[in-house]
Amino acid sequence: MTIVHHGLMRYRLSDEVSSGQRHCQLSLLKQHICRQLPQVPRLNNCAGALNISSRSLQRFLQRHHTCFRQLVNECRHQLAKQYLQQNMLNIQQIATQLGFEEQSSFQKAFKSWQGCSPGVYRQRSSTTISRSYPGNTLASRQVMYGTN
Repeated sequence: MTIVHHGLMRYRLSDEVSSGQRHCQLSLLKQHICRQLPQVPRLNNCAGALNISSRSLQRFLQRHHTCFRQLVNECRHQLAKQYLQQNMLNIQQIATQLGFEEQSSFQKAFKSWQGCSPGVYRQRSSTTISRSYPGNTLASRQVMYGTN
């Protein structure tokens, strides 16, 4: 399983849970967008995958108060957060996996989505995870390592 497909599987599950009221086709469209990455997703390709015309897809997106570019950004944002939390890829590799030509473009986009740089987000995520780990208390570390 490639990194993109692993991220897609996790994205699919989180998307279904968090947006239970959304239309099924919107979820399928997001999945197709994720599958196209790191290539730049194209509206025509996605419309063909859903067996509808490009214009029908545009009208569908308008009815859902969104546009194709916004969906691409949502998919990239969601996958970027997952990749940063997994801590398996460096920032350049994540930028490449998400279809950004330059790391600086990815960093600028991520900052606009999240309000902080990818590095800061990764650092905050790892701090949150280590703090929330049940065995990560001072008392448990003292017992575990025999320190006082």
